[in-house]
Amino acid sequence: MATAKITKKDMAQDEFIEGVFDFGEWLEVHWRRVAIGLGAAIALVLLGIGWNAMRESATEETNRLLASGFDAFSPAAPAGSQPAAPRYAEALALFEKAEKNGGSRGVSDVARLFRARTLIALSRASEAVPVLEDLAKSGNEGLAATAKVSLAEALEASGNAERAATLLQELAAPAKGGAYPQDAALFMLGGLRERQGKKDEAKKIYDDLLSRFPQSPFAADVRQRTGDQAAKPN
Repeated sequence: MATAKITKKDMAQDEFIEGVFDFGEWLEVHWRRVAIGLGAAIALVLLGIGWNAMRESATEETNRLLASGFDAFSPAAPAGSQPAAPRYAEALALFEKAEKNGGSRGVSDVARLFRARTLIALSRASEAVPVLEDLAKSGNEGLAATAKVSLAEALEASGNAERAATLLQELAAPAKGGAYPQDAALFMLGGLRERQGKKDEAKKIYDDLLSRFPQSPFAADVRQRTGDQAAKPN
């Protein structure tokens, strides 16, 4: 599967810098392209956020702070260039300011989510855990599910891989109208079990992903990991 590369030019064409919340609408349509291009780590965290609920009350200043925070957290590379190194300390300060400046619970919660993710990136996962536990109780199902994914990452980094696995299992369980893509949760759960050295369990999870979601954007990666060429869809 070819990897889709997202550049600053692409983002400008999609009016990302002009409006962070317009990017949310774009993401709803193109999330698979983002997931393939950037990987699960950041792109998937964006998926379940309740962008529409936030945009009405978002101020121009908060919009600017969030956009600048995203750019510092995950810098885009100009065409033909290597990606710049993330500027996590700068991103953390920007998300903290956006959280205080949010003006509504929805905008503030998104800033909190990315503040927590930045803490994880700074190897301060234990500080992110209580923030994410609170966000996981949100009445916004998308935000709550996304917070659980980040919470799983923080828990694993903090040495509680089994609780992290439980959260991912809940998100991956067959359910009608789930708030988070179940194939993404399975992919992350399989990766966690691999990192634990539980290869047989990881293989079962990956087989479940391929069986339930043969057209998943993660299927090619899973087949490469498992050597399962026979399960390719026609």
